[in-house]
Amino acid sequence: MKKILFLSLVAVLSLAACNSKAKQEKQTKEEKIEAISISEVMKMAEENIGKEICFQGIVNHVCAHSGRRCILIDSTGKLSLRVEAKGEINGFNRELSGSTIVVKGTLQEKRLSEEFISEWEAKVKAKEDAEEGGEHCASEMTNIKQMREWMKTKNKDFYSIYFVNGTSYEIVD
Repeated sequence: MKKILFLSLVAVLSLAACNSKAKQEKQTKEEKIEAISISEVMKMAEENIGKEICFQGIVNHVCAHSGRRCILIDSTGKLSLRVEAKGEINGFNRELSGSTIVVKGTLQEKRLSEEFISEWEAKVKAKEDAEEGGEHCASEMTNIKQMREWMKTKNKDFYSIYFVNGTSYEIVD
């Protein structure tokens, strides 16, 4: 009789454990759904600096030197967001390239002043005069022009670069 009671108790506890595991898996899947796109991050970036966000993107680049940062792009390849390894993240493996991941972390902003951009532009122009071809310089000048257009449109005297101090990430199947 004691054996039957013991086996019944073990069976009930096993079922409870299985149900608990199923609930945890369901919660994990629900958490993945809450991840927003890089486009959505950029739309709300100014209001959410210093706040925790959860977003999804495709790993486009992993820093080869330290693996402590990676660049995620959106599905169009037009928007990107840098992730710095912090918190539970010790680093990013290069094998992640091409994978879709969900990242949790704190949104940060680095501001490039008008003065900094003007100094950068002067250096690029000097380099452009010294080099032949100037493809690299033309790319930099395009970036500078886009920064100035953004500043004018937003009526700002600085250019914002947004990035995330990532605290955890998960590969999406």
